[in-house]
Amino acid sequence: MSLTTRLTLLFALVSVAVFASLGFLIKHSMEEHFVAQDFAELDDKIRTTANLLNSLKTGESPPSIHEVMKNTVVDHDSIIIKIDTSSGGQLFASGPIAFPFDKTQLLNKPGQIQRAAWNEGDIRYRGAAMALEGRDSSRHLILSAAIETTRHRVFMQQFAKELSGLMLTATLFSALLGWLVARQGLAPLRLMRAKAKSVTATRLDQRLPVDTIPVELASLAQELNRMFDRLEESFTRLTHFSSDIAHELRTPISNLMTQTQVSLSRARSAEEYQDILASNVEELEKLSRMISDMLFLAKAEHGLQLPSRQRFPLEVEVAKLLEFYEALADEKQVHMQLQGSGELSGDRLMIDRAISNLLSNALRHTPEGGLVDLYIERGIDALTLTICNDGNTIPAQDLPYLFDRFYRCDQARGHNESEGTGLGLSITRAIVHAHGGKVTVKSANNRTCFTLSFPH
Repeated sequence: MSLTTRLTLLFALVSVAVFASLGFLIKHSMEEHFVAQDFAELDDKIRTTANLLNSLKTGESPPSIHEVMKNTVVDHDSIIIKIDTSSGGQLFASGPIAFPFDKTQLLNKPGQIQRAAWNEGDIRYRGAAMALEGRDSSRHLILSAAIETTRHRVFMQQFAKELSGLMLTATLFSALLGWLVARQGLAPLRLMRAKAKSVTATRLDQRLPVDTIPVELASLAQELNRMFDRLEESFTRLTHFSSDIAHELRTPISNLMTQTQVSLSRARSAEEYQDILASNVEELEKLSRMISDMLFLAKAEHGLQLPSRQRFPLEVEVAKLLEFYEALADEKQVHMQLQGSGELSGDRLMIDRAISNLLSNALRHTPEGGLVDLYIERGIDALTLTICNDGNTIPAQDLPYLFDRFYRCDQARGHNESEGTGLGLSITRAIVHAHGGKVTVKSANNRTCFTLSFPH
């Protein structure tokens, strides 16, 4: 069910509840008004009759009372009046109605009007009665008046039908207005849908308008725009990755094909075939490393799990790696030195691989006679390892992309066939993130520093 339909139904339900409550209050108020009006009229008839009886001479006979009441009081067809004596006699009655009043209570409170409502068959009556004092208790009179409420019931039934029809019409009209209001109010959502629909692989720069939509939807639009930013960035990186991997795989495969075709162009000696196969093995090993690294990064993207975790002195592992790269450093006359110490909790082999990638890059880009410094520092919240090397300064615009796959800074660092697969820094970042840490890089004044930070 759409939001417009839901809001329309809710608006209609609220309208029904409001109109029903209003109709009930109106009906109840009118019924109370009729009750008050009937009893006021009955009270007036009782008091008028009492005044008329008091004005008659004491010695007048009952027939004269009957004659006066018939000619002067009974002028309302809907009101029935009855005059009884305290001893049970009846002086006057304009209709055959049995009044339900208690004679004893009336006589105990003369001059006080009592009210009652009762049914006789299907007819509803309202009545009032009062005891009128005489010279002695045997001459007390009881005045009673009753009115039939059929006309009120008929009127209320007709009024209820008309009111129900009016409420139904008002509810339908309110539902229509609610639909129009809901549709107009949800117009920004349709605009957002149209904008989101326009986002395609070739139009990832489309964004939702934030300034032209209500504040309730502005935060949603901002989050969607941030999502589009992430999608655009990821899609751009994926596009670059696809072109980069095609370029990286093309070179070794082209070398393999060229060497194989050349070797098959004519008969060669066993030594020549052996050299060609050895060259092909090197290219195949490079392809194998690249595929292994890509598989490692694919696992890292889906949450890299540490094979094992143990505490070990980080300076010992770094010293082993420095010893491993000592021959390469001596060949380039590069001096390496380590300062500091600290214990690290993690997977030893993965940490070795991350540091080895950084050391390999540092030695590759450090000029002859340069210096590679390693610092281990124990902070309050983390253990850091910083690897700094001399060399060309990396441009600031390249620093955010250093850890992307196959990214190389050609202006700052030469690109040649002896370089690795271009995945070393990406793997290093994945390993550090798997340990809950982060890796940063700074480059200035012909010196570049990579910092690995591992939380305690």
